[in-house]
Amino acid sequence: MNVAGVVLAAGGSTRFGRPKQLLDWNGIPMVAHVADVALAAELSPVVVVLGHSAEEIQAALAGRPVRIATNWRWEEGLSTSVQTGLGALPPDTDAAIFLQCDQPLITPDLLRRLVTRFQETGAPIVCLVYESRRASPTLFARPLFRELAGVTGDQGGRALILRHPQSVETVEVDDPDLLADVDTPEEYERLRARYGAPPPAASLLAPVRHLIVDMDGVLWRGDQPMPGLGDFFATLRALEIRFVLATNNASKRPDEYREKLARFGVEVPLEAILTSAQATAEYLASLAPPGTPVYAIGGSGVRHALTEKGFILAEEGARYVVVGWDPDLHWQKMAKAALLIQRGAGFIGTNPDTTYPTPAGLVPGNGSNLAVLELTTGVKPVVIGKPEPWLYRAAMARMGATPETTAALGDRLDTDILGGRRAGLRTILVLSGISTPEDLARSPVRPDLVCADIGELARLWREAR
Repeated sequence: MNVAGVVLAAGGSTRFGRPKQLLDWNGIPMVAHVADVALAAELSPVVVVLGHSAEEIQAALAGRPVRIATNWRWEEGLSTSVQTGLGALPPDTDAAIFLQCDQPLITPDLLRRLVTRFQETGAPIVCLVYESRRASPTLFARPLFRELAGVTGDQGGRALILRHPQSVETVEVDDPDLLADVDTPEEYERLRARYGAPPPAASLLAPVRHLIVDMDGVLWRGDQPMPGLGDFFATLRALEIRFVLATNNASKRPDEYREKLARFGVEVPLEAILTSAQATAEYLASLAPPGTPVYAIGGSGVRHALTEKGFILAEEGARYVVVGWDPDLHWQKMAKAALLIQRGAGFIGTNPDTTYPTPAGLVPGNGSNLAVLELTTGVKPVVIGKPEPWLYRAAMARMGATPETTAALGDRLDTDILGGRRAGLRTILVLSGISTPEDLARSPVRPDLVCADIGELARLWREAR
């Protein structure tokens, strides 16, 4: 079933006195936080309806894979935003969950429970309830979309709930604050004081049983291991924390990464290493059968991952173009890729990293190559690597993990940390790689925990347990 999310964020916040959409919640604007919750619950697409201060609020959502729908009639009431959101949904949408942008305590788990109840019962309306008090977010099934679009004035889905009381299924919550919305400055300060402060390291780390670890800039820099590398892995094993080493770098094969770690004195099983090339090949295998011709740009990691899944590497007749970072990239490869994409080949990027770290400094990364091809062809690629969800989902599947027990560890705010937040994971930033304290100070993306390096993280983890 295709269940979308519609975040209603068009209001003028007249009672509050300033745009609630831009209030800080754990270091990011509240509208971005609610959008991240919807994305982490795997609602698709996530539509954010804007109106008042639309340009400023849209800037706060930059980098998130959401659809923006602008309600120019927002002053006419909530119903116009509901209509705008419905109009932005694709035709194959089976249901949509409508969220208020000022409910910061809604969690991905609550949204998943709404979807599960809808799948179990087929009820056209599913809403959250605390002690018989119904509240948003609320799920509405497609058969009610036309009637929902006909609501007028400052009414939303509540009008349909009143009309169809026998059609409503509910999901119970045990804390009324989970349904609280920020109507006044006093309520905002109360909720932020109780829930908004980042948890101390001990409470953050204690529940974690699975870890998705970036490699370059976290475990090593170039050909030099990070201080405390051996102790870090010894700590994970002593605390029985399962891990997957997941990298956006698609140029190398998993066995090459295993050999590199072995040179540093660390042994890991091959299945504990996951590259964006592997995740790309797994994604492509869900679309096309073995034997499908694919044109690949990238190093041995890309080619090996594709052929391992049975794809044929070819130029002529290629049905897909897969682009990963390629140290031997030249104009002819990009020209061939552009021509194939313009002839209808699917366009897939292994990762969106705009830069690639070298001992001499940063050089163009795969994201730069994807941007050139997108500008040339007018076709936007499907991107698999961080901060998109595919790599995280594949890593959690390998460990049998859930978001509630998993943390993402990385050195880049724009990929590792943003991706972890979108996936509903705890996030840990180490300052041993790309992102600096200055980057952190001005970034809207806020990790749950910041450490100097993996040595400090290992110490904090031992103390937490």
